[in-house]
Amino acid sequence: MDTTATARHPQDSPPASRRDQTRLRIIKGGARAFAARGFENTSVQSILDAAGVSRRTFYLHFSDKSAVLSAIYERSLKHLLACRHEAMKHPGSGIQRLVRAQAVYMDFVSTAGPIIRVITSEALRPDGALHGMRLAMHQQIEDMYCAAFEEAEGRRLDPMVARSIILLSESLTLHVLMQHPGDAAKLAHASAILKTQVEQLLAAD
Repeated sequence: MDTTATARHPQDSPPASRRDQTRLRIIKGGARAFAARGFENTSVQSILDAAGVSRRTFYLHFSDKSAVLSAIYERSLKHLLACRHEAMKHPGSGIQRLVRAQAVYMDFVSTAGPIIRVITSEALRPDGALHGMRLAMHQQIEDMYCAAFEEAEGRRLDPMVARSIILLSESLTLHVLMQHPGDAAKLAHASAILKTQVEQLLAAD
């Protein structure tokens, strides 16, 4: 890597709003590049071409392509957590609240496009850049589910049940995304199955 590309000087830094816009441009370009080629086959040059920025500009914001993928994943996680929280704050039983939260996840998977397959599969790699964020996200969702259930029902939800819901959803959706990419009917079928299984798991707890 050209060391001059990573150098950062105060006089080279554009205003914060412009920096944010450029960073977002690179993130969106990276998402398009990763969705088209997958992580391994995407080069920094591919991201530069998709984002329409120079190599020097890229390295002012990111150290490598893994950092771009991490930023994409982080934005997705924050969005999903906020949407789940919104779905569960409305009145309803514990089962209803968690089912709504799961529906948010499935809606996201069905509308996010090919990039969801890339970030989900990369997050499963123990040596990957996204793995730590995935584990932290699981814990956050588990805590959120347990708190929402207890608030609605006045009793504790077994954290292992909450974790089972999270892992079941992740595994089944990844199967559909990898084995049946772009198949909306398969994804809708998986969503219906997950809804039933979530209801049964919570009813049995």
